Amino acid sequence: MSRLGPMYTLAAGAVIAVALGAASLKAAPVIQQVAAQEDTSQTASSPAEASASATPEASETPTTPTPTTTGTATPADTTPKKADYAGVAQGNGGLVAIAVRNGKAVAYFCDGHIEAWLKGTAENNTITLEGRDSLITAALGGGRAQGRLQVGHAKWRFVAPVVKKPSGLYRATAIVRGAKIVGGWIVLPNGQEVGRVAIGGNGEPAPQFTPGSPVDYYGIPLRPQDPDYFIDEVTP
Repeated sequence: MSRLGPMYTLAAGAVIAVALGAASLKAAPVIQQVAAQEDTSQTASSPAEASASATPEASETPTTPTPTTTGTATPADTTPKKADYAGVAQGNGGLVAIAVRNGKAVAYFCDGHIEAWLKGTAENNTITLEGRDSLITAALGGGRAQGRLQVGHAKWRFVAPVVKKPSGLYRATAIVRGAKIVGGWIVLPNGQEVGRVAIGGNGEPAPQFTPGSPVDYYGIPLRPQDPDYFIDEVTP
């Protein structure tokens, strides 16, 4: 019995060794499979991680907004660049003449007894002219100027059609012995004419004249000119 003991021990050891080997063989594929799955998961996550890390860099790139346009274009100003108007002040009988030149405007009112020189602007087919205690506001269009005239406390409406030379507004100036002489005339297409000549603060009805010819004023030759020559010189 004592001799069989070691043999049983050896046999038992051999059985255990075989069992362990078999267990290791069964476990090896499982471990390899787990390892393979881990490698696969790491490989699959790499592009996502790369994309996640690249996204902030892409978002930091500035972008230029596309300009947008809103509204409509401003319509062109159709105010005449050059035009002359002349007509009658309703309820007074005096004449009104207006000249427009490249956005500037000048006007003259005269009824033979009182007169007024006015100056201002013309835009958007509207004129606003101011003078000494006088005002004209009118709309341009349809071949005429139509609006209101105020001189002192008196107010009149007027309609002044477009006129061509020799009709229209004329002005003449001269200096005699230090005194300034200013004459104004309005001529209508029907031949009606009115005007005054003033020396300092005093004035009187102007002599009748023929457009293009000088006017003799007490031996002083006056040469009436059209607005092209005096529109910048009028100082109401």
